[in-house]
Amino acid sequence: MPRPRQHSDDEVLDKALDLFWSRGFAATSMRDLSSACSLSIAALYNRFHDKDGLFVAVLRHYADQGLAIRLARLAHCRPPEHAIALFFDELIDLSLGDEARRGCLLVNTALDGAALPETARVLVRERLGQIEAFFADKLYEARAEGTLSEAIEPATMAEMLLGTVLAIRVLARLDPDPFKLRRLARAALASLDPSRQWRLQ
Repeated sequence: MPRPRQHSDDEVLDKALDLFWSRGFAATSMRDLSSACSLSIAALYNRFHDKDGLFVAVLRHYADQGLAIRLARLAHCRPPEHAIALFFDELIDLSLGDEARRGCLLVNTALDGAALPETARVLVRERLGQIEAFFADKLYEARAEGTLSEAIEPATMAEMLLGTVLAIRVLARLDPDPFKLRRLARAALASLDPSRQWRLQ
């Protein structure tokens, strides 16, 4: 009869997440992960196959805990433009609350110059693509309701808004100035409707 696991996968992923987030993929060794997770290297291989598999599991765990929940909640906000503005409000709050300036693990991974597993790159593209899809959905809703100018192409605008998300996340690590971050978000939102006063907390 197999022994019950002393540490759940979620507990292991939380500990590995802290390490990967602080050091990055390349600088984190299996020995480091073994120590942080209180599991032998063999046990980690048994659960996740290799370091690449553990890193991909960590990325998925990270996105499921934060991004997926946030997008699901904001998807029901009305009107659609308000949902987009709320996304940026929460994004800036998250960025400013990051005292260690670790940033977003998905964005950090996208910008990492180290050799990364292709499965990790695919996962990052998929999860960042969910943000772009959220923006596009809301913009198409606004178009259907007649509150978005016909001159604005929702898919193209969604790409631009995602670019602003990445810029805010990177800038917050370098210079977490709330005025700069909100000014950047307001400029992006003004592209939706220049006549509207976009208020960000």
